Amino acid sequence: MDGTDLILSVESGALAFSTGCKISTQTETGERVTKEAASGKWKEKYVKSFSETITADGLTCTDGTSEAPTYDQLKAMQLAGKPVTVNYSVREGDKRTGKTAGGYTGKYLITQLELDGQAGDDAKYSVQLENSGPVTKTGTGLQSSSSGLSQSTGSSQKVTA
Repeated sequence: MDGTDLILSVESGALAFSTGCKISTQTETGERVTKEAASGKWKEKYVKSFSETITADGLTCTDGTSEAPTYDQLKAMQLAGKPVTVNYSVREGDKRTGKTAGGYTGKYLITQLELDGQAGDDAKYSVQLENSGPVTKTGTGLQSSSSGLSQSTGSSQKVTA
């Protein structure tokens, strides 16, 4: 998959003039120590919770719409202090939008928004989002339906945070 094919949408609009996106899913673990496990010197781990952080950046423009949110729209969403619906998926053909039949969706809080304007260069923004609840796999996730990889049955899988 080419990096330009990863599309991040906030409130149903693909980010305007996006230049990069990074998605990081973390697993918090705990450790069980029992007399039996301690005698073997091996730690026994278990999953406590999941969390996901998304960072994205792009060129700042001043004529965004709800279909292509820009810095101003992201700032308004952040200052509202409420979770926003975020989806990331693979580009739909040659469109600027992601596939509606696949990807991952969840509610996220905008936890950081930066604006960088250097003299003689394009102004850029950077946004960080952290999940607020489960992130759900939609359809085939990032895989195309014609992929040779085996797919699980069922229309979606949940990862709870």
